[in-house]
This record gives sequence, structure tokens and C-alpha cells, in this order.
Amino acid sequence: MRINPKLLAVVGLLPALLFMLPSFIGQQSSKQPIRNIQIKAISGLQYDQVRFKVAPGEIVHITLINTDEMAHNMVITVPNKREEVVALALKMGEEGQNKNFVPQSDFVLASSPVLLPGSTYSFNFTAPKEEGIYPYVCTYPGHGAVMYGAIYVTNEMMPPLANDSHVPPQRRGEQTKQKEAEHPYPATFPRMYRSFLPDTGPASIAVGMTNQLSYCWDAGACRFRYLWKDGFIDLSRHWGGKGKELADIVGTIFYREENMPFRVGPHKEMPESEYIGYVLEDHYPTFKYRLNGVEVEERIRPTLDKAGMYRQISFKDPNDIVWYQMPRGQQVEVDFDQGKLEGQYLKLSPSEASSFTLTIAESKQKI
Repeated sequence: MRINPKLLAVVGLLPALLFMLPSFIGQQSSKQPIRNIQIKAISGLQYDQVRFKVAPGEIVHITLINTDEMAHNMVITVPNKREEVVALALKMGEEGQNKNFVPQSDFVLASSPVLLPGSTYSFNFTAPKEEGIYPYVCTYPGHGAVMYGAIYVTNEMMPPLANDSHVPPQRRGEQTKQKEAEHPYPATFPRMYRSFLPDTGPASIAVGMTNQLSYCWDAGACRFRYLWKDGFIDLSRHWGGKGKELADIVGTIFYREENMPFRVGPHKEMPESEYIGYVLEDHYPTFKYRLNGVEVEERIRPTLDKAGMYRQISFKDPNDIVWYQMPRGQQVEVDFDQGKLEGQYLKLSPSEASSFTLTIAESKQKI
């Protein structure tokens, strides 16, 4: 009988293979269990946990729980690319909704889908072998500037929270704690809500003020959109449509702005805009953005004796003339405490533009 030499070679290796088998099984049985990381999206555009540490190469099981009343996601990026990923998500426009506002980019390492209020999603994340600080961020339009955290991939200690520039400023110096979601009923005002609204961009925010007045501010375009009276928004269709339907305006829109009304320098040139974020004071937002590189703060409060708004504007060191294009063809009256009119524009010197107020109120006369 002739024996195949290849078979003999395999048979010869059997003792060695059998010798290796126990050690292989032992290696599997001693494998460390995957660690669970639970993160909640909470009210105020925040994650309850703004940072955590993993070892290089470690696999963790991340569970995102949306306890907020808005939709959120979680996108993990390579170091120092959080803002770029947020900007890419904003540029997705209407396509973003179908792709969970997760851009196609090498900067993205892992992500969850957009979670509606009350939803949960889990996924495994394998930490890179290279040590570093890997951001996670909500890329839902209008959230990314303030809703983020950091994964420390390291075997070393994390820095003190108070000195950690990788977590939102308002969360430094405090102990991370879980906050329970606020249910919207009964609604109290002022309040704000991020949702898909009619006649505006996908990154818009509805702000309900006292005196039954509300307005829409578009974070994507960095500008005010419209003002309405006698109500806030109805989210029934929005929630019923799994977040894909528009919210309905409750009340009557009586003032709109079709373009950015402010200019820095030549009044015929539309400025470049960049959204920074917002801060809350007495539950009213102050929106922050840049026009041609000049930082602007805008805070809107309701008028009390009629349907309208006080619009407090601050340009920081503009070093040039600031213009405001007066509204046309609408039934409102406009008053201002700084500057002078030149044609259809309000002209403000740099010092006047540092702080001025526009009062826009409903009128029976069309201007």
C-alpha cells in the first residue's frame, strides 16, 4: 500500500495540534467579558455621561437611551474631527434624515441611528489601538455644537473634569449625574423645541415665549425665520410619522424674514454665516453666530402690550458699518434704539452695533 506523503505530514503534526488545543480553549475561557457602557440623551441637548475611559483595543457594548423629548443620535469620530463631522451632517440637507444624519466620512468610526424619544439602541465599539481622545456627538441638525462627549482611549488617568476641554463647558466642574427627562405636559413657557418645521431648514428650533408668542430660528442658516401668535407647535403628526412629518404651527404667522437682514460692511453683499450655538438665560435662548467672522449674539423676548418681539442684537468689535434691512410688504411696525435710516436700511456705527434693540410688532398698516 502506498501512503500519501502529505497525509503523513498531517499525521505527524497531530500530537503538536493536540498539545496546542487545551491552551487555545483555556485562552478563550479566560477572555474578559465585554464591558457595558450606558449613555442617556437627556433634556437640554446633553448626554448624561460626557466622558468615559476604555483601554486601547478594548471592545465595549454601548447602549444609547433617549430619555429626552427630542430625537438624537450618537456618532463616534476620530480625534479632533467632531466639528467637521457635524458640519458634514448639516450639509446633508434632506438626504440626512434618511441616513440618520451620519455623513459618509473616514472621520466616523461608529454611530447609532437617530432615536426617537423613549427609544434605545446598542452597538459594540472596538476602541482603536492608538491612544487618544475620540469624540462622540449628536449630529442631528442643531445639536452638535453643544451635545457631545469624549472617549478616552488610554491606560492613563483622565484629566480633572474642570480642566477638560473635550466636554461641553457647562458640564465642566460638576459631577456627571443622571437627569430625568421632562415630560412636555403640562407645557410651561418659555420653552424651546427642535423639530422639523414648515418653511424653514432642517436645523430649525421653535421657541415658545410667554404672551402666546412663538418664533422659529434656523440654526443651519443662522437666522430668524418667522414669528407667530396664539400658540406654539403641535407635534402629533411629527411623532405619529416616526419623526419624518413636519410639526404643525399652532396660531397665526404674522411676520417672516426671507433672507438674512444683517450686513457687515457693504450693505448689498450677503455675509458669510457660521453657527456657534446658544446659551439659556431664564429659559430664553441667546443664539450665537458669526457674520463675515464677526461674532453676533441675538436674544428675542416677547412684547407685552401687543403681538411682537424685542430683538436684542450685539455685534462684537465689527470694525465696520453694520446694516439692518428693514422689512417690506408686511403688516408690522419696526422701532429701533440705535442708528439711523438710509433708504431701506438701518445704518449702525460699530459702537452702535455693539448693542441695539429692534422692536417688531404686528400692525394694521402694511409697510
